[in-house]
Amino acid sequence: MLASMALSNSFLVLSYVGGPALLTNATTLFVLSTSNRFARAVDRSRFLAETLAEAGGSMRPTLREEMPEVHHRVLLIGRALVCFYLASACFAIATLNSISSAVFAQTIGALATTILASIAVITGVAGFAAFIAGAVLLVIESRTAVRSLSREYDETLSLARKAKEI
Repeated sequence: MLASMALSNSFLVLSYVGGPALLTNATTLFVLSTSNRFARAVDRSRFLAETLAEAGGSMRPTLREEMPEVHHRVLLIGRALVCFYLASACFAIATLNSISSAVFAQTIGALATTILASIAVITGVAGFAAFIAGAVLLVIESRTAVRSLSREYDETLSLARKAKEI
């Protein structure tokens, strides 16, 4: 009954596909923005490495402290990208399985339809978990970046106050 209803009602097929398709789109937007963050963090890491190499021991303390944090940020962003790529793949598989189970419901039988639908649900849930994990990693990375900027700001103010006293 459900199989014939799926074929006769195209809106039902669209409802199977809509969720995973929207999540795929959202995930690819996260991939794009996270890739930009990754590039910025790598640039900052290279800048710090060059600055540390040129300055030797006469370096502001915050720049020395920032290098391990930038490395940590790059690793967090890289892990977030992996999560978002995994989520995107899972959502694409869920979408394909949703379409397949709806379109082929009459021809492949109830058991095969149930298996395809189950795979769609499992990959959709796995994709959602990966999406959430990537978002959490970005929150941690953002907090690390803000902490680093706050420390640099405090040191800059301290240096400015010392310069006024001289």
